[in-house]
Parts: sequence; C-alpha cells; structure tokens
Amino acid sequence: MMRRSILALVAMTLAIAGCSSLGLGEASCLPPERGISSANILTIQAVPTAKYTPCIDELRLGWDTVEWFAEDGKAGIKITRSISPFLTATVTPSCDVSGAVQVDSGFPDIERYEDIEFQAPEIGITIIPSAERPLLSSQLLVEQLEGTEVNERPVVFTIDEEVDHQVGPRVNQALMANQYVWVVSELDSEEGTVELRSNDPALTGRGQGVSTTEALALMQESVPEVFYRGHWYFTFEGGCITYKFNASGRLAETIATDAEDVFGFYPAAVVVEVARQQGMDF
Repeated sequence: MMRRSILALVAMTLAIAGCSSLGLGEASCLPPERGISSANILTIQAVPTAKYTPCIDELRLGWDTVEWFAEDGKAGIKITRSISPFLTATVTPSCDVSGAVQVDSGFPDIERYEDIEFQAPEIGITIIPSAERPLLSSQLLVEQLEGTEVNERPVVFTIDEEVDHQVGPRVNQALMANQYVWVVSELDSEEGTVELRSNDPALTGRGQGVSTTEALALMQESVPEVFYRGHWYFTFEGGCITYKFNASGRLAETIATDAEDVFGFYPAAVVVEVARQQGMDF
C-alpha cells in the first residue's frame, strides 16, 4: 500500500526536480500557511458536506495539463495528455461502489474501494511440462532465459509443476489468466522446442515445435498494450472522492503509483477555518 497524504497530517513539497509545480490557481495541496487557493475554496462550496476534497501536489513528466472544474454537487481535478483526459479526481456527496472491491485505505475515517481492469507491463509465460523430464528441461529453460524481454517489456516465467494432471485443463487455466503458454512435451524436451499457445487467434497453429527464440518472435506480434482503467473510490463523512483512470502505454505503467503520490485529501475544515480568518463567508 503506497503512502497517502492528508494535508493536516503531512506537509507536501512542490517543485520536485523534473516535475511541474502547481500554483494557487489549482486545487493545490499547499499547506495552509502557504495560502489557500481559490480552487480549494470553490471545491468545498460545490460539495459542502464533504469532509475532504481532492488536491494535487505536482505534475509528472508526460502529463501535459491540469484542469480544475466545479459545479453544484461536483468538483475536481482532471489530468490530460495530448488533450485526452487519463486521470481525474472528483469529489461528490456520495458514490456507487457496488461491484468494487474494498481495500485498506490506511486511514480510520476513509474507506477505499477499487474497480480496475489492467494489463501489466510484465508479460507472463506459463510453462507447462507434460512429465518429469520436461519439468527438469523447463527449469533449465527458465534459468537460461532470465532477463528476457519482449518489445522492451520484461517476461515473467511461471512453471506449472502439476505434471500428474492432464495438460489440457492446465493450459486452459493459464489462458484464462491471460498468460502465454509454452507446453513442453517429451519430444520438445529432446529437441529443445516448445509449443506456443495463446488467446490470440492469429497465432493459432503457428507455434508448434518451435524454438524459444521463434516463440518469443511470434509473441512480439500479439503482445497486448499496457493499460490501467477503472475507478478508485474513497468514501468518508459527507462525501466520496473518485479517481477515474483511462491510461495506456507508458502512462499506464506508473499511473497507479503516481496517483498515490501526487493526489491528496485536503481537509475541508482547514480551508473553512483559514478562509474565515481571511474574512470570507461560508
């Protein structure tokens, strides 16, 4: 679980090298002694019941713009690249978390739920040996191929050691987990080949009795794009903050970690107190 930040607990630092810092025009996570932004104030006015509102510390390299928005019952921050939004943080009075999975938020007064689909950067290959000798061959194969990449993405090998079970069901189980499969038979063990199986129809029938080099070359044609899509929900007294993700390619490789590090929760009570000290009415 990555560290989350609530301004009242942790002061955040802007202008980290290589990143764009934010000013007071956005819903900034600047501590109150550095000033309360107009966006922080208007966000609370949009959803006055919410105990927390979203704030942002900085932009990452490759993030083009940050846009703040607010209307009655909704306010938040939108991050774009090439005018396409790929990450937003929106506060509303409530949210529907049906279908989402609850995970630890790290805070006693906030509940967290996730509803995410993703394709990780790592490419998974499950090796399924048909017997004991192919199992030994598979273990040597994994040692030889340590550090292998396909399309500049790391390959993670898993050996299915259940050699006492039929190969077919084991293959189907691996394919259902979106793995590539290398079946190693007695003949493959002798000849140094594998049988490539995948969910890509274009590869059907092309991976029988091929070398590992040929199998990896075939996989280059069908490696799925990395993506991270869906929602994180943070529910608390009087409101909910929803992170919406729609990232692909390089952005998707780090978007979850970036969202943890860059977004925070600004306590509404802090904003209200400082605004009142400055003579504003709430």
